[in-house]
Amino acid sequence: MTFLQAAVEVLRQAPRPLSVSEITRLALEHGYIDSMGQTPRQTMSAVITGSLRRQPETGDLSPFVRVERGRYRLRTAADPLPDNFIDHAIFQQQGEYLTYRDAAYEVLKTEGRPMHYTNIAALAIEWGFLNPESMTPETSLSAQLYRDIQQHGSASAFRRDGPGIFSLAEWEHEIDTIAQMALRQRGKAQQQLLNVINHMDPFAFENLVGRLLGKMGYNNILVTRRGPDGGVDVVADVAVGVMQVHTAVQVKRMQSNIGRPTVSQFRGDMLAMEDIDQGMILTTSGFSSGALAVARLPNTVPIILIDGEQLTDLLIEHQIGVRVEYVAVVSFDSDSLVIEEVGE
Repeated sequence: MTFLQAAVEVLRQAPRPLSVSEITRLALEHGYIDSMGQTPRQTMSAVITGSLRRQPETGDLSPFVRVERGRYRLRTAADPLPDNFIDHAIFQQQGEYLTYRDAAYEVLKTEGRPMHYTNIAALAIEWGFLNPESMTPETSLSAQLYRDIQQHGSASAFRRDGPGIFSLAEWEHEIDTIAQMALRQRGKAQQQLLNVINHMDPFAFENLVGRLLGKMGYNNILVTRRGPDGGVDVVADVAVGVMQVHTAVQVKRMQSNIGRPTVSQFRGDMLAMEDIDQGMILTTSGFSSGALAVARLPNTVPIILIDGEQLTDLLIEHQIGVRVEYVAVVSFDSDSLVIEEVGE
């Protein structure tokens, strides 16, 4: 049997949903598969999740249903069509796409694990959930997820699990005490970073942003001449495929949210420059709804908005102004012992 056939046969006989480890162990015990591979559990996991993930692409329903994270049963005639299967049908018929937020939710729900925003964006585009309008869709997706968490708090569908890593709130019951402590410590570090940034020399802040852009993969970074607040503070390029996207950056330290006029003025400043492909505003505060709307205006130069929370997240992700320490947390896994014994 193939791993797919073995998983179907095991679940057909099972009285309840099973984990991947249980499915693999029973498939080995019944001789449905052999242990020629070094990691049969990983192969089984890839086969099951791949079957679910490819549903929208192939138009064929997977025989499996994920009942909770890491546990599966067989699909029955009474089961509703999965959302991503329906979404894909709509895309094919009407040419419509999901928002960045909804696309991220679908990817995380299908993958069933926390993911970095760059990987979420890549899968969302690959599966046809997104038709990216900006040249850096991963940054746009990240911005929307950060904003959703900031605006909705505990009611948001998303959670931050680390630098640039997102998960779903519905998985929150799986976060242990150590992870909660780490998140609290991260929050303290973010507040300390914002406090220092708000009190540093303006030109030093601009240079800090230039340093951050370098860590993010930008090149040809130029911090403009020191002067009064306003206009373009930094220019930089970022590689997108074979293209170099010329980016104009403005940094603003504010106590209140940045409004629509500031973003509109910045777009005018960009248009006065040559060969600007996109803009970026980084602030220690936030953005009004009007600012968010004007930044996304169609048929004009896109502007990426990064608020104080996103800014500190990026600094932490690239280890600027913080020290990141890793602690190994060891948990007992009886399934891995059983599989190895059967394999031998």
